[in-house]
Amino acid sequence: MHAKAKNTKVEDILTDEQLLAEARTRRAGGNEEIILAAKILSVFRDCRKHLGIECRKALGIRITQSINTYKRRIFFIRISVAAGLLLLIGLPALINLYRPSELLAFAENNPAVSGEADTRLVISGDEVKIDSEESKIDYSVDGNAIKIDTSEQVTQRVDDRKPVINAVIVPYGKRTRVTLSDQSVVWLNSGSRLVFPAKFGKQKREVYLEGEAIFEVAHDSAHPFHVLTESLKVKVLGTVFNISAYRDDSLTSTVLVMGSVELSYPGKGLFRNSGCRMAPGMLVSYEPGTGNIQSSEVDTRLYTSWRDGYLIFHKQPLINILKKISRYYNVEIRLEDPLLGNETFSGSLDLKTSAPDLLQVVTEIIHARVEDVDNQIIIKRI
Repeated sequence: MHAKAKNTKVEDILTDEQLLAEARTRRAGGNEEIILAAKILSVFRDCRKHLGIECRKALGIRITQSINTYKRRIFFIRISVAAGLLLLIGLPALINLYRPSELLAFAENNPAVSGEADTRLVISGDEVKIDSEESKIDYSVDGNAIKIDTSEQVTQRVDDRKPVINAVIVPYGKRTRVTLSDQSVVWLNSGSRLVFPAKFGKQKREVYLEGEAIFEVAHDSAHPFHVLTESLKVKVLGTVFNISAYRDDSLTSTVLVMGSVELSYPGKGLFRNSGCRMAPGMLVSYEPGTGNIQSSEVDTRLYTSWRDGYLIFHKQPLINILKKISRYYNVEIRLEDPLLGNETFSGSLDLKTSAPDLLQVVTEIIHARVEDVDNQIIIKRI
């Protein structure tokens, strides 16, 4: 036994590579601290056999981060509690903990936003294509009947014993309003996907979002409403809010118009989440790559006006404005001089006009011009 281990506490053993090696091989002699460390390691080693490869990788990364980030004693307390829980609840419960919900499994395994021209409604394994630019999809309370715009209706069989997961996929250049079975309303912006149960269960209401949407949630304190994204979870307490969670954006942002929401996002330690409660008029931005989160008070109209057919900007860089316009109209826009992207614009833009006409308003302010060449809009300096 290594001399260093004689008077070393178990929390120090779990954060020392050399002593960990002794614990793993049980070269402990009569040292109770190393024996205890070996038992803790054994619990986690046995659990690994029952987890999938991706879960094991994720768990390993989070354990490593915790060892490097937090004080040894705090880490030991958490690891001991986790080990105790594993012994108490058993492996079946652990497997259930890591098994994704049916909603998330559907979101991971079914079509994402693509280059298709039509909006798609996915129900019971079938796809219904909707060619209108501004479509409406309304669910009945039981989830069996679905009305599309004003003329089409489709049906599906919903069984209360097993959730029936549906999805709406909105391509770039189109928008859709969805009324869910609980009568909550979701406005989906261009390039967005919403995954949801045709009829919500008895415990909670939960949907998955990729892209951007405005939610107007029907109040029901007995059944919380949760919006899941790739990096954030939003618990809704009867409210109106906007979420932007595009995969090609570095930030996921939430703007609260009225009511109350609680955000939760991955923390930097083992089994730890962080979170905050938002107040009306508040913007919270989360950067998944770094874990950084920022909040500020904003004019909510800047983030929700697209629902009403116009965009409002206040000293926004041109590069950000062009990204929104490109998504909304599904057009390619290029800056001849990249430095033009730093020019700022303030004002309101009517989305009922064409993309070139709308961009003409912006470029006049920043002393540039618009050219339409081979189905590509080019912005040049004057």
